[in-house]
Amino acid sequence: MKVRKRTEVCITVDTEFSVGGNFDNPDLAPIAEPIVLGEIAGKEHGLGFLLDSFSEFGVSATFFVEAMQTAYFGCEPMGGIARRITKAEQDVQLHLHPCWLYYESALAPHQKRPPNDSCAGRDDAELDYFFQFGLSAFSRWGLPKPTVVRAGNFEVDVNFYRAAARSGITSSSSIALPVYRPAVHPRVFLRSKCRIEQVLEFPVSCYSYPLGRSRQLRPLAITACSSAEILSALCQAREYGISPVIILTHPQEYVKRRDARYARLRRNRVNQARLKTVLRFLQQHDDEFVVLPIHAIGHDHRGTIDPDKPRISISTRQAMARMAENAINDIIWWY
Repeated sequence: MKVRKRTEVCITVDTEFSVGGNFDNPDLAPIAEPIVLGEIAGKEHGLGFLLDSFSEFGVSATFFVEAMQTAYFGCEPMGGIARRITKAEQDVQLHLHPCWLYYESALAPHQKRPPNDSCAGRDDAELDYFFQFGLSAFSRWGLPKPTVVRAGNFEVDVNFYRAAARSGITSSSSIALPVYRPAVHPRVFLRSKCRIEQVLEFPVSCYSYPLGRSRQLRPLAITACSSAEILSALCQAREYGISPVIILTHPQEYVKRRDARYARLRRNRVNQARLKTVLRFLQQHDDEFVVLPIHAIGHDHRGTIDPDKPRISISTRQAMARMAENAINDIIWWY
């Protein structure tokens, strides 16, 4: 009897600083550590919570660490954060938000253009510079050269993948259809991985859910989905032969904030419980699922989805329960 391969799962963590409203109000400085660490009374409920949770369940996740913010902050503090993630035996890969180049010191004030945070619609020279800038930050941090990239806001086009290949990047996770729908590949919507130009793309997984008379797409993200929805999506992926499953999260999802400056924080118990529930499920079903960093995902053709097969979908009851749970979580500060 042929043994069925386990469904591959990758938890991806976008790790980035915030402009903090500085583009609109120069008196507001960009925000660094608070948005990533989420420290409350000496305990980290952002990055620290993630690293502790992954260690508890023996999971190696992929942290897409944003590198272009070094145009404003310099090598630190993100360099220390990236090295800390690596020391915790987690995977560190490249994240690019080009809006940070607004702060590049090489540009005189009169040469600065309005901030643009998209990697789509860029020419070859701009894209080559983005990758050069980001990869040089990893070099200064003393970390291995990344092999996987994620574009900020998931805004990409074919030129982005060509530039990635020129820079030596072999894989990407830069598509999330509910967030941004790029015209890059005619069958990307039917795959959980596909090759675009010379780069292997692993889109963030998504599912459909009912909204009125139509169905909408939702990314498989900790803050966006209930644990019941995520577990249902994982079980359906297993049943339909969809692999890999890419889950999205951010360190700041595990705290609540009173203001955009991250000055007053509380633990986000709901999102923390969701992550722990997903990790526990994957551990308990390790005969069916294997959690891998994104660079370790197989490059075979199992990602092709037969269009005649069912797609991952969520029921009206599950969607309504999630909407209620998220609304209550947003309203109640102390929970």
